[in-house]
Amino acid sequence: MSENKTLTDTVALVSGASRGLGRAVARELAAAGAQVIATGRSRRGSATQTAVDDLTLDRTVEMIEEAGGSAEAVTCDHTDPAAVRRLVDDVLARHGRIDVLVNNAWGGHDHHDEASEDPASEDPSGEEVWDEPMTQFRDMLLAGAYSDFVTDMTVLKHAMGPAGRGTIITTTWHTPEPPAWVPYESSKAAKNRLVYALGHHLRDKGIACVAVAPGWMRTELMEVHHDPRELDGRTETPHYAARAVVALAADPDAIRFTGRTMDVAVLARDYGFTDLDGTQPDLNAGRF
Repeated sequence: MSENKTLTDTVALVSGASRGLGRAVARELAAAGAQVIATGRSRRGSATQTAVDDLTLDRTVEMIEEAGGSAEAVTCDHTDPAAVRRLVDDVLARHGRIDVLVNNAWGGHDHHDEASEDPASEDPSGEEVWDEPMTQFRDMLLAGAYSDFVTDMTVLKHAMGPAGRGTIITTTWHTPEPPAWVPYESSKAAKNRLVYALGHHLRDKGIACVAVAPGWMRTELMEVHHDPRELDGRTETPHYAARAVVALAADPDAIRFTGRTMDVAVLARDYGFTDLDGTQPDLNAGRF
């Protein structure tokens, strides 16, 4: 992790921080000096994914503290407006502000037969596109764009809006060509358009709203559900995108990207950060 404490005295709220990209974002923000509020639903004894041990908020916070950072875990279902309001009120009561919001919560694979986190995979059932369960798109919208909307609006109304400052960063996926799994593609598009619309409305208030799109990441679940030979040379670690989040959070001129969906590789070239191995995976790495 980076040793550059560019985010000292920054309060960062990261949703969906129990695993994958959310965990990496929380760790990289803390390494940059931020006070991290790691939220989600997975706690020890009640994790939403069990294919890998300890994909929980508790372990995320432990990893941060072991590296010398500061973080706390708060259980929150970001699809529940009342729960998000309690979360925001609690953070404000203890820390006085929220400087950075990272929307990473995603439960769209919770009830899917193959929770592989492979964004470009087709429905594995082999059925026709019209045989997709009606609940799948609903669940992905609820756990994606709706979750982001609830969190954005609550943080804006009670923290960033009155303060007239802050940065909102949403993790997402850029549509590959040709389009793949219909519910996934459509739900991610909704997240991206939410960023676009919010960017328009918040620009004059000086609050940046940016979407960050990684390539195909080697998350914990990806490494369980895919042969290592399939991942070699086609994937990047979650820390690559997490470092994009840190760069945006530390940039006083991040407003220049507001309303846009930015590929991680483009941001890497702009800000000069690398993946854990010192490389800058190509814009199209891991794409189909």
